[in-house]
Amino acid sequence: MYNELVDKILILDIDGTLFNSNRFGEQIRAEFIKILGVEEDDLVRTIADYYSALEHYSDFNPREIADFVANRYSIDRTLLDEVFWGEDVIYKESLYPETIEVLKKLSENHVLGIFSQGNQELQERKLTAAGIIKFFDPGYVFVHSRKLSDEAIAVLPRDATIVDDNHDVAVTIVSFVNSIWINRRTQDRDPQLKTIHTLSELLG
Repeated sequence: MYNELVDKILILDIDGTLFNSNRFGEQIRAEFIKILGVEEDDLVRTIADYYSALEHYSDFNPREIADFVANRYSIDRTLLDEVFWGEDVIYKESLYPETIEVLKKLSENHVLGIFSQGNQELQERKLTAAGIIKFFDPGYVFVHSRKLSDEAIAVLPRDATIVDDNHDVAVTIVSFVNSIWINRRTQDRDPQLKTIHTLSELLG
């Protein structure tokens, strides 16, 4: 295990760290296409229209997009809601392959938590539906609409290690906590910041 990973509290990001949000989005779109009977390009344009009205991408709300798309195609929105709130399989299949095994091992010696950005209802749904909520201490689950807000940073336990795939987040919070950047996109490392490329590297 990382020699520097001495803190007993280990807090992890969700999207890009535990959960492959790109795969999740692809599966959601595929289910929407089945329900709507439209071409993917058409749906992508509709989704882009939804995002263009948001102040920030993390303001995404699954209930709002279901309503937006349902209105665009004149369809019962409950059919689209079911994609997010019905079956759990999409969530389970969107975990990175090593996530569950790493969480099992880490939970033996650490108190695990979450530091996530996005819609709280959806982020909690990801943890529950994917079957990993059991690994996390409820007292250390932090979901904010903006992770780098003063409010979000203020509640972080200062004796924790935080793993995040967002380089800007990892760089900013290192002034307050022990920070590790998980870079799943490239093999680049930040010489000023502890960097890993898979969660398995936390185990050594």
